[in-house]
Amino acid sequence: MKNNSKTALHRKERISPQHVIGLRVASNVVGLLSLTMLLSSCDNFRVAETCSDYIAIGDRGGFITDDKGLARDPSTDTIWYRCPGGKHFSNFICKGDGLHLNWSDATSYAVEFSKKSGTVWRLPTNDEMKSIIQPSCIAPAINQNIFPSPEIANYWTSSGSWQRKTFKCSVNSYNGSLSCRQPKFIEQPFLLVMDQP
Repeated sequence: MKNNSKTALHRKERISPQHVIGLRVASNVVGLLSLTMLLSSCDNFRVAETCSDYIAIGDRGGFITDDKGLARDPSTDTIWYRCPGGKHFSNFICKGDGLHLNWSDATSYAVEFSKKSGTVWRLPTNDEMKSIIQPSCIAPAINQNIFPSPEIANYWTSSGSWQRKTFKCSVNSYNGSLSCRQPKFIEQPFLLVMDQP
């Protein structure tokens, strides 16, 4: 019995020319289908443009800016300080070292900034922070003509989380994603908005 099975395994079978042609056609069809699927899925993996490449130099997207570091969004009437906490605006750029503070210290910084400036400042809400995000570009998804040299990071907002004692919200400047599961003790940068009466 063993001899019969060995001879069956070692026996060469002849493949007809029709079978060879059929295998080649099937192989070509599979290759074309694979290529078609690959090319049709390219849009799903397309990398978004960086905002510095996407937004033209000088385009402030409707914001009104001044030489003191303020930017007003006429659509929401929100007034922003153009530099993150810790930096100061001079000669149209943000100078100094930005602060990374936990949520409580960032809120305290806004109070101190208010006392020194004579104007009430606060952390922006989720909606206010999302309003400066540019949906068509990334890295950072913020118009750098309005907010010079923003750091790519999570930025604190004043909005609370469903677990207010433990978590707060922040917006990621890379792509504008919002998270309300940021532990309050994490040190992150922040922007300030003027509190409107």
